[in-house]
Parts: sequence; structure tokens; C-alpha cells
Amino acid sequence: MDDSRTSIDWAVGVLIALRGYSPEQAFEELVSHSYTFDVSLLHSARSLVAAAREIAVDSLPVDATEREWGGLLAERRPVARVDNVA
Repeated sequence: MDDSRTSIDWAVGVLIALRGYSPEQAFEELVSHSYTFDVSLLHSARSLVAAAREIAVDSLPVDATEREWGGLLAERRPVARVDNVA
């Protein structure tokens, strides 16, 4: 399997996990994101996976990813706990 197909499959998996989609629904959302933000499907996929991993990736449409999926991703991120030390 080539790298581009793997990236798309991972992004589909992220959307399945976040939204409870079927693989077909997840792929359709990824295609819609690509079209809406005028970026390649591969860039949409890679930026979603990077955002899910909380990795900044240069030259990918991270702003579009945050607008589309940032809220969903934020809901799934663990909150850092700070204990009160007296």
C-alpha cells in the first residue's frame, strides 16, 4: 500500500472514531473537506491525522483542519490535571 493511501485510510479511521461514521461516510467527509477548502485529498488526510496526533506539520492546511475538526479533536484530548499543592 502506498503512503498516500495509508494517510487517507488513517484519516478515515480518525473520522470513524470521532464521529462514529461508517468508512464510506468518513471518506465522504474527507472529500468534502478537500473540496470546501480547495486542498488535495491527501493534504486534508495528512493534516487531520497530524491534528489528531497534535503534531504541527509544515505546509499542510492545518487552519482548515482546525476549523472543520478542531472542536471534535479538542473534546477527545485529555485535560492536563494540576494538583493543588499547599
